[in-house]
Amino acid sequence: MTDAAPPASKAADHGFSPWLTPVRIALIVWAAMSLIAIVARWHAIATLELSDTDDAMRMAQVRDLLAGQGWWDLTQYRVNPAGGGVLMHWSRIVDAPLAFGILLLKPLLGQTLAEQVVMTLWPPLLGAALSVACVRGYRHLSDRRIAYVVPLYLVAAAFIVIQLRPLRVDHHGWQIFLAMLIMGQALRPASGRAGMIAGLSAAALLAISIEGLPIAALFAALAALRWALHARADDRARLTGYLGGLAGGAVFFQFLTRGPAGLAGHWCDSLSAPYIAAFAAAAAAVFAIGRVDPTRRWLRFAALGGAGALAAGTLVLVEPLCAAGPFATLDPIVVQYWYRNVLEGQPVWASPANTMLLVIVPSIVGLAGSWLAWRVSVSVEDRRNWATVIIALLGATLLSLLVLRASGTAQLFALPGCAWLGLRIWTRARSITALLPRVAVSAAAALSLPLLGGIAVVAIAGLVFPAVKAEQNRQEKSVSERTCINPATIAALDRLPPKVLLTPIDLGAPLIFWTHHSVVATPHHRNREAMADTLRIFIGDPAKAEALVRKQKATLVVYCPGANDFSQYRRVSKASLAARLYAGTPPAWLERVALPGDTGLAVWRVKPAG
Repeated sequence: MTDAAPPASKAADHGFSPWLTPVRIALIVWAAMSLIAIVARWHAIATLELSDTDDAMRMAQVRDLLAGQGWWDLTQYRVNPAGGGVLMHWSRIVDAPLAFGILLLKPLLGQTLAEQVVMTLWPPLLGAALSVACVRGYRHLSDRRIAYVVPLYLVAAAFIVIQLRPLRVDHHGWQIFLAMLIMGQALRPASGRAGMIAGLSAAALLAISIEGLPIAALFAALAALRWALHARADDRARLTGYLGGLAGGAVFFQFLTRGPAGLAGHWCDSLSAPYIAAFAAAAAAVFAIGRVDPTRRWLRFAALGGAGALAAGTLVLVEPLCAAGPFATLDPIVVQYWYRNVLEGQPVWASPANTMLLVIVPSIVGLAGSWLAWRVSVSVEDRRNWATVIIALLGATLLSLLVLRASGTAQLFALPGCAWLGLRIWTRARSITALLPRVAVSAAAALSLPLLGGIAVVAIAGLVFPAVKAEQNRQEKSVSERTCINPATIAALDRLPPKVLLTPIDLGAPLIFWTHHSVVATPHHRNREAMADTLRIFIGDPAKAEALVRKQKATLVVYCPGANDFSQYRRVSKASLAARLYAGTPPAWLERVALPGDTGLAVWRVKPAG
């Protein structure tokens, strides 16, 4: 099979106009979905109602860059000012298109409107690139019709679309896009070039977030398995190309986005020297094994297993703390009252039952379709490609069960299996002459769409299990209800001279985005000492809390009484500072500050010492 797309003349064989190539279908479908999303979220767009704190902090980082902060300086100086700021673990790769778009539009629209336009349009534009990548990647599978229908399955994948909706400017959409680029190269005929492009994509994924390490390792293991089993020269070239691209790309992207300090730093929560050393060790070992080219299968497996062990050992040798994971150094109080409440970083069983079903069902359908497609495939190459999809989907599904945020990648790899199954059922429906059976089978084909299938299972589960039904009926608070962020709040706070605000952890990033003030802590784990102090202040004894407040140089205590995190703090103890403030009985070192209008925020001034 060549890398060329199916000829346009084949489109008619699939029931499509020759003009409707898979790429054009992808762009049309995604544009229609994006237009609907923009209309549906118009109020949120008009008011810049951000639903995630990471989006707020991302834009603060972009603003600092445009205001003159160095490209290699990723410190947030308005977070934990008493400690000199916080060095963020995020990448300039994500900042760059946002900053460029704002810089381009600012002379025409002004800063505020330029930000609004870029935050609205950039996520759908990234989604359009993902849609094209899906078409170009999955066109190598045995049923060529998949390339024509996979855009429809993509827009029906809730855990993907939610990361590419207007205003969602953080890095999760990038992770899904780069994972698709890796998958696309894995489905191409084996070559050093395909491996190199996949390795560079994996390096970019890791430069954006080390959360992508399991996916990068999964495709490295898959490439190694192919060569170990069959000893083909093109599989060896793919593997060496992948690891060479990964190691070289890691150095390139790290230097590009963080400079020399980024190459020397020892961080376990982002790409840095320990990981780069591990990739270099793996690449060197595999290049050496490839030169020897063992003829016996068991020797290849042993040698490649040794290369993997060498990489892991190098990582731990360069930085032993990385063996414990990126969050091992968090204070136990931060783990208990913050990290365990960040559902996207928890196992799927920590989520409500309906969320669990929406995560699991598309993966099961995708696995079933992929397995059936593998069984009926005739050529060796087709069976190999479906095996690639199955292994990648199994790995991503397992990861999504352990970490909810990986659900988008799992659904991405489930798309071809879902599409294959849907096409087979639809083809069967068209052959049925009786009306009612034909409609019933056609409806079954529609249930292969990830969102529809998941909703159907949730609905059935709700009939059987009352707890699932109750979760479906539960109303989520709006963003303004959860944060008290509204125009009156912003205007009132912005009229105050610059202050250091002590806030519940989740409120910190929105106030950084909306005001000119500094805050003690935001929900970003590198600021672990200030996060721990914040929690001890709110849930602890008010007499002891005063010393911590003054240590952090906070001059105002600000909170939203109905916010989830503040509600959690005040329930810990009736004698805690949060409970005292909620009851209107503050300690003597605080005094109420009345903001004009009904802002919803509670603001207390820290009296001068003594």
